[in-house]
Amino acid sequence: MKKLMAIFLGALVGSALRYLLTPVGAPHHLLTVMAINIGGCLLLPLVTGALPLLVPVAPHVVTGLSVGLVGSFTTFSTFALDAARLLQAHAYWTALGYVGGSLLLGWLAAAGSLSLTHRWVKGARFR
Repeated sequence: MKKLMAIFLGALVGSALRYLLTPVGAPHHLLTVMAINIGGCLLLPLVTGALPLLVPVAPHVVTGLSVGLVGSFTTFSTFALDAARLLQAHAYWTALGYVGGSLLLGWLAAAGSLSLTHRWVKGARFR
């Protein structure tokens, strides 16, 4: 029950933040969704890897932050729908940039975050 409540509370915050950052029809919608998803790629390894090893935190809190907060903040469905709409509108180069940029930058953010997590955890073990 603790995990479910933690997920609920995290999702409440994450989805509200995403809603506030991505108003429908905003001029920079694609860039905002891209930034949110890349931010999630950066944040998830820190929450699941570094946080529980560096700070005494209960497992249900990690679940609430990862599944609830980061999971509801990021938005694969919006990313996929935006890409499909770009293809329907024959905006092929924009679609390629959006999909390619999201994947590449998301991967780089996750990889960088994992590297940072390993350094922090390794450094903390030798203190």
